[in-house]
Amino acid sequence: MAISQKADSITKSFINEVFSNKSNLDLPINIESVVKSLGIDLVNYTFDDDISGVLVLNDPQPTIGVNQAHSKVRKRFTIAHELGHYILHKDQGNMFMDKVLFRKSSEGYTVKDEKLEREANHFAANLLMPADLIKGYLAKNEIDFYEDSDIKRMAEDFGVSSSAMTYRLINLRLVDFR
Repeated sequence: MAISQKADSITKSFINEVFSNKSNLDLPINIESVVKSLGIDLVNYTFDDDISGVLVLNDPQPTIGVNQAHSKVRKRFTIAHELGHYILHKDQGNMFMDKVLFRKSSEGYTVKDEKLEREANHFAANLLMPADLIKGYLAKNEIDFYEDSDIKRMAEDFGVSSSAMTYRLINLRLVDFR
């Protein structure tokens, strides 16, 4: 299922706006600062293991809750994902919950749910690993895409998991692991 042109366009516009301030270009992207600059509360919460995060659209203060038991990189991606729901989908509901189950299987999700989750993941990947920053990083660093330690180092510099970095490199068509 492809990302809609509308979601992709909104994502690109948001990222261009966020990164128009050059101080936001430091790695890793300070996702907490981006969220707080929008007036969104950020709360660490004790969720069940299968819940990564939640976006609750309260008036006047929206809140992102993130599972405090998850790793730092998982929490960063969850925050960016929930921010994606806020930017892309806030007119489509008053609460969005990110379950670990979705990443393993789409069972129990409607076609609409799958679409919203994929769009939020696309948003998060673009925000935490902007294409221009990845290309600039690759120009400055010698990276062997088939060397796990190189991907891991790159992922650490961007503050994401190695698997998230690998997917991003593939989606940007910078590497083909087929």
